[in-house]
Amino acid sequence: MTFHVDYWDRLGWKDPFASGAFTERQEWYAHSGKLRSPDGASGLDGLYTPQMIVDGAVQFSGQRRQTAVHEIEAAAARAPVFDLAVRTVVKGSTVDVTVQSTPVGEAGRERDWRLLAALAAKKAHTAVAHGENAGETLEEAAVVRALSDRIAMPTGHGSTRIQLSKPGDLAWSDVEVIVFAQSETTREIGAVRVTLP
Repeated sequence: MTFHVDYWDRLGWKDPFASGAFTERQEWYAHSGKLRSPDGASGLDGLYTPQMIVDGAVQFSGQRRQTAVHEIEAAAARAPVFDLAVRTVVKGSTVDVTVQSTPVGEAGRERDWRLLAALAAKKAHTAVAHGENAGETLEEAAVVRALSDRIAMPTGHGSTRIQLSKPGDLAWSDVEVIVFAQSETTREIGAVRVTLP
């Protein structure tokens, strides 16, 4: 998922996809003390872009393609700790997301699992007016346009309902719904499910 932060808006060009909530999410990661670099070193000095975080645990510059491929493959090889079954119902400009979550193996309740849902544009094109990318057009995928609060997951098998509102400039045909389980304690991702509304 691509989260556009808003702290570069002061450069004279407002990113149309930026959100203060996404900046807060990056700060939530940075201040957790849980992120590590691919070589295992812990800690993070300040916020930066483009930052990539894989599986809620490993962070590095998004410009490091080979590192990204390696870390994504390593994360994909790990078994999920939850099974998420997702049902979506569109009602005008909102979507009701119902998630059935079932622990798989040892979920570890001490990790304080939360459920989140996001609406993401499958593709986006951004013409940059100012800053280091001035004059460029960015081609992106899975640009998050709406993100739910972090909702406590039910103990054992259970159902959670989340409602998200679609931005007016986005057609339902261009949207995917991403649901994921994430630990408040470790920031690790326990499962991801992508579906269409």
